[in-house]
Amino acid sequence: MNRIFVPAVVIVALGLLAGCEPYNPNQPKKGTGGWHPPKPPDQPAQPPDEPVEPPKPPPTVDNPPPGPVVPEPPKQVGELPYAKAVPGKPGFVTSPYDPYKGYIDVRGFPPGTEVKDPYSGKTFLVPPF
Repeated sequence: MNRIFVPAVVIVALGLLAGCEPYNPNQPKKGTGGWHPPKPPDQPAQPPDEPVEPPKPPPTVDNPPPGPVVPEPPKQVGELPYAKAVPGKPGFVTSPYDPYKGYIDVRGFPPGTEVKDPYSGKTFLVPPF
């Protein structure tokens, strides 16, 4: 088997080498591979100092034009709800808006003071303890 194997390997190797292209040093090199950015289009680009704005949809019944933003007027003292004091924990209350979120520490605030609820962002009054 050794007598047939060696000539067969030599014939296959010569056949593979014969299929290769000869080296030409004047031939331009092909790319080295990897990603190359696409070529820019032939269209002229817009000047960079002009901002490009997307087209706005026309106002419809479902999509009215936005009106002026009016801030919410401050509530009167009688309109704000009082928080509920936590029994057995002086200085802690539960929010009238989110009573199951957790306790709120209002120690140092006198009764009747407006305090912002950290859970809902709304304002409530500190109850008398």
